[in-house]
Amino acid sequence: MTMAKFRKKSQTEIIGLAIVVVLLVIGMTFVIRFMLAKETVDYKKQFTQAEIASNMLNTFLKSTSKDCNGLTMTELLQDCGHSKSIFCQNGQVSCDYARDTAKEVFNKTLDAWSLDYEFKAFQQEESPIFTLGSPCPASKKSKTFPIPTGSGTLFVRLDVCG
Repeated sequence: MTMAKFRKKSQTEIIGLAIVVVLLVIGMTFVIRFMLAKETVDYKKQFTQAEIASNMLNTFLKSTSKDCNGLTMTELLQDCGHSKSIFCQNGQVSCDYARDTAKEVFNKTLDAWSLDYEFKAFQQEESPIFTLGSPCPASKKSKTFPIPTGSGTLFVRLDVCG
């Protein structure tokens, strides 16, 4: 083998090796770029929001009124969705009392924790009986409880915004 052929073969191998190295560098650049750009999903936050929505709504519905004949919020909302015949000691009808109590509870908890939320009581979602808070602009975790009434089902839903 002559020296010229040997040099030519060596140059070809070096060029091939250089191309492989360049391709590896480009490939690693893309891999690193996409790994850094990938947003992490915060499962703990999602779980916490879902638990807050569920626990707050469950606790609210089971709580007893201070000045409305000792009735629970569920009983007041049942009346609210059916006949509106319960009047509390302060003169409020069941719907108004339940709304004002929810507002007080959520002001002292969710608002104090700086959590955005929407609380809604409705039989038909298009025309809610009352709404507190504001609709979530993006992601949310919701909990809905059905409450049977004499005139159909009343739903109460709490959305905790993410």
